Amino acid sequence: MQKKSKKVLSACSIASLLVTTTAVSTGVKAADSGVNRVGGANRYETAAKVADSGWTSSDYAIVANGEGYADALCATPLAKANNAPILLTTGNSSNSLEQNQLNELKKLNVKHVIVIGGTGVVPDSVLNSIKAQVTDVERIGGQDRYETSVKIAEKLGTPAKAVIASGEGYADALSAGPAAAINGMPILLSRAGSLPDTISNYLKAHSQITQTYVIGGTASISDSILNSLPSAKRLGGQTRYDTNVAVLQEFASSFNFSNIYAALGDGPLGNEFADALTGGALAAKNRNPLVITGKTISSATASFLKEKGLTNSTLTVLGGTASIPDSVASDIKGDIGNSSTPGGGSSGGSGSNSVPLSGSLLNNLIVDNNDYKNFVQSLNTPTGKYYNEYFTIKQIDDTTNDKSINVQLKKSDRSVEDIFVDAQNKYLVDGKLTDSDIQAIKDNVDKVNAKLDLVYNKQLLGSLTIGNSNKDLKTFLSSLGSKYILNDGSGHLDKDYIVNKITTDLPKYNSASEYEAFKDDLTTKISNYFKNDSSTDTIVKYHGYTIGNIYDDSTKMFDYQLSHETNADNLVNIVFPSSKVGGTYTINLANNDGHFIINVSNIN
Repeated sequence: MQKKSKKVLSACSIASLLVTTTAVSTGVKAADSGVNRVGGANRYETAAKVADSGWTSSDYAIVANGEGYADALCATPLAKANNAPILLTTGNSSNSLEQNQLNELKKLNVKHVIVIGGTGVVPDSVLNSIKAQVTDVERIGGQDRYETSVKIAEKLGTPAKAVIASGEGYADALSAGPAAAINGMPILLSRAGSLPDTISNYLKAHSQITQTYVIGGTASISDSILNSLPSAKRLGGQTRYDTNVAVLQEFASSFNFSNIYAALGDGPLGNEFADALTGGALAAKNRNPLVITGKTISSATASFLKEKGLTNSTLTVLGGTASIPDSVASDIKGDIGNSSTPGGGSSGGSGSNSVPLSGSLLNNLIVDNNDYKNFVQSLNTPTGKYYNEYFTIKQIDDTTNDKSINVQLKKSDRSVEDIFVDAQNKYLVDGKLTDSDIQAIKDNVDKVNAKLDLVYNKQLLGSLTIGNSNKDLKTFLSSLGSKYILNDGSGHLDKDYIVNKITTDLPKYNSASEYEAFKDDLTTKISNYFKNDSSTDTIVKYHGYTIGNIYDDSTKMFDYQLSHETNADNLVNIVFPSSKVGGTYTINLANNDGHFIINVSNIN
């Protein structure tokens, strides 16, 4: 086979690997390019619109006070664990739940409502109005905000890490919300100068928590408190915006930067937290970052967005123009698009990636090649050999200079993380899993295995090999010795083991930690494979060509010269993702042999 033809097949193979393994993991629709706004006439209408934009249905919903922030600050991780939106209510004892919130519960077909705070925060009149529509209503509240944060934390199982934030102001906890939720960490509230006994007792009772993150400067949480916490790391700055940036930098690898949410983080009333709270649940659901801003964008925020080089990211503004004016939204979007090229590289193709590139741009050789055109035609034709239900590739318009591979997603389905999340949600209903619940878990595993078969299809995937032994992907995964994967050469997840693991561990772990246990198992075994492979580098090849690195926009997903441990984690995230795909992917071949540009558009 000629070298040019090999590279044509390689490009199709890479596109298939990235798209089929990551594109079908979410049903969230991507926002249109540019600036989007999700906002209503007030915080209650905005909360309903946020729920509409992120959920078409939801078994669970969280209800919190929309005027007082204290109890609501810790709700985002609970919302993520239950795949639930956060809706708002007033604390007026003469009121029922606002009508637009009741409408949202009905629209989403909510079956379980978790109310945050005691009767002084959310009165019984609100609960009664909810119970008229949803029979299963649970209140989580303590004697004060600190005890409430512990009661919420108890609902998250036995996490390995925790966040400590001020209970005397809302900004720091809001900044930490999405990152904490994505990583399965509870948010525990503290006074500035002393750690409340209820928090200290929780940490003593949960000795498995070996890492804590203190959010904010010493004025928010003192050094004496920090020094009393397990392996504490402070994420803070001189202002709330500096702290927000510190959190985003620390947890950058947890986020998908294809969309960035922005919400008001300061104001004259001191209760301008609501949009960031409800939007934080949506950001966590989509694994997107949340930027907080004032009426002008801070220099720290602007610098961070510029340094990230996020030229293709969408900005979603939470709240109306009274909260974040269009001029501020334009400034934020301008900083997102105003980036320098890291590493001295320059961009090729239409993706405008700010990433280092190897060799000549190969897209032109691909898209003008008849083999590629025939492949695309077959892929897009229902009767074609390569037709599938998950994605298409846009035909090249020969009248333009766009020579990128442009992939359009057309279906979403269950991810591996959803297997564990769905199981936890079902468990929380009755405190056990019924036979039908267990069958639903097995059905979810079957759906993931069906997608893996598409990935393993050599006609579609091409000749992908792993390590010096040159194993194909499914043989490689089957040979790792992981109990999660059958060792029969199929590369399938073992549904019987997964069901047994879930039913055994659910009383101890939440869905986030269970999914992380799955990933940790595979990461360890892949790392050990490469260590025993007598290979200095992590070798992944297509048709004999070594993949040098892979970028998602400006974020490096894989680099064959990184440590085995790091690349093992990278490979698990590529093959078994928990977040949505979308954006521009750059695949550099090793030895300066060239690169490909693949643009992936989410479901319309």
